[in-house]
Amino acid sequence: MAVIASALLFSTQSCDENMAEPDIRLSNALSAAGDLVNITNPGFESDWTGWTDTDPSATSGDSHNGSKSAKITGSGGKVEQTLTVNTNTDYTLSAYILEAGTIGANVGGTNYSDGGDYNDWTQVTVSFNSGSSTSVTIYAAYNGGTGRFDDFELIEGAGSTDPAEPTEGKLSVSSVSASADDGNVPTNTLDGDLDTRWSANGSGQYITYDLGSSQTVSSVKAAWYKGDQRSSTFKIRVGNSTSSLTEVYSGSSSGSSNNLETYNFDATEVRYIRITGLGNSSNTWNSITEVEIYGEAQDGGTDPVDPVDPTDPGSANVPSDLMDNCNQWKITYPNGEEDKTLCNESNNEYFYVNDDQNAIVFRVPIRSNNGSTPNSDYIRSELRERTESGSSDIYWTTSGTHVVYSKQAITHLPIVKDHLVATQIHGNKSDGIDDAMVLRLEGSHLFLSFNGGKLRDDVTVSTNYSLGTVHEVIFEVIDGKHYCYYSEDGNLASAYANGNASNYLVKDGNNNYVMDKSYGEAYFKIGNYTQSNADKEGSETDNPNNYGEVLVYDFYVSH
Repeated sequence: MAVIASALLFSTQSCDENMAEPDIRLSNALSAAGDLVNITNPGFESDWTGWTDTDPSATSGDSHNGSKSAKITGSGGKVEQTLTVNTNTDYTLSAYILEAGTIGANVGGTNYSDGGDYNDWTQVTVSFNSGSSTSVTIYAAYNGGTGRFDDFELIEGAGSTDPAEPTEGKLSVSSVSASADDGNVPTNTLDGDLDTRWSANGSGQYITYDLGSSQTVSSVKAAWYKGDQRSSTFKIRVGNSTSSLTEVYSGSSSGSSNNLETYNFDATEVRYIRITGLGNSSNTWNSITEVEIYGEAQDGGTDPVDPVDPTDPGSANVPSDLMDNCNQWKITYPNGEEDKTLCNESNNEYFYVNDDQNAIVFRVPIRSNNGSTPNSDYIRSELRERTESGSSDIYWTTSGTHVVYSKQAITHLPIVKDHLVATQIHGNKSDGIDDAMVLRLEGSHLFLSFNGGKLRDDVTVSTNYSLGTVHEVIFEVIDGKHYCYYSEDGNLASAYANGNASNYLVKDGNNNYVMDKSYGEAYFKIGNYTQSNADKEGSETDNPNNYGEVLVYDFYVSH
């Protein structure tokens, strides 16, 4: 199928006046990349024709092109369409997003996605390979706030073009975006002025540079706001899709200069370069005044600190080998059965040690014979806290200090309803407090949920969580105040133990805590509470690739 090298909008009138007009759009930006895959109604000019929509969703008159777009206004909102593709072929999906949103493709049970919160219509792209799949499901989904979506395109072979030759000079940046800003916007880092900056508060805020095409990159220069007064901690991740980035540098600025500092790493062919800030030696702000990107390593560069490898092989044989106190926990399996004797319990299909012998796998296949616990429609392979002796279930009040820590990775989501909860605090059901605070992933949106929004609004942890990313999370309750710490750099446990984990706090506004609520009958849960079931998954039920999965490398509780 030939690609026309200009932007066209065709509208044809069928002889049947009741039939919707087709909506066909081609982009000159992708004309040289590969063939367009046919998407029905890619700009929503014919409302939901060709798409399956899940409320809360609607069409909007605020569009990037034409007269309509899709609008998603709440958690669970989604629009999707299944397309036929060739096997073992590279594809690039793109769409324009206004405000908060995520786009993605589900390929054989694996999600590839990207998104954010955009002040203007912004084209977002996701690259993937079809592998053995002959069809993929593309979608737009909720990402923490109202979002609009327009002009979907899927290009075959777009990821197969050869990258440019390395250059000794500075590479040109096509666009820049950020997870957040305080009015000091990301474009300030490309204006050649060390007196302007991008700033965002909170460990894990990031700024992403798009080169426009895959090129060889091996050096980043960055200048830091107040760089002569404080040292900023950060990591650099790169890739050809923002949903699949690899860490190439982890370290800190010198703390002695306001000028550009050079960070070299092994040459790699990538399109996107992301700098993720982890705060500075004075506070949790991330502030960069200028960035330059180079194809070849630059003189005077600093070599990266070796990133923490959370997957060093271990020696565990059964799950209890990775538990400090195997008596302190019981587990509920996806068939609804409960097991209170986990010491030396054999591996089974829902609860077992991974091949590297360093993590417990909590696996929840979606099957027609699944069972659930009372008061829940969803299925789990999940630990529930008990007393230290294991003689009974534990219940505590939010007075005093209570802590749960987990080092984990969410590695797989269900195909249809791609939602999963890992790490929970439960409370007094009779007071309307059940899942008081949970860490929840929907697509690539990782966030804190508070009894499904009944206690307070969701708090975003990451808008772009990539499946398989090992992270640490701490829930801390002190006299009713709920705190959450989150990190992907492997340093949270030691920082918390040393009393200097403030850079890892998840914040909402000016408070360090995310909720102030007192209640009783509380307990912690760790593992995998998959937020789906056979009814939600429909025809995908009993598909062996349809499951939720979490790996837990380390965990503890304290009271």
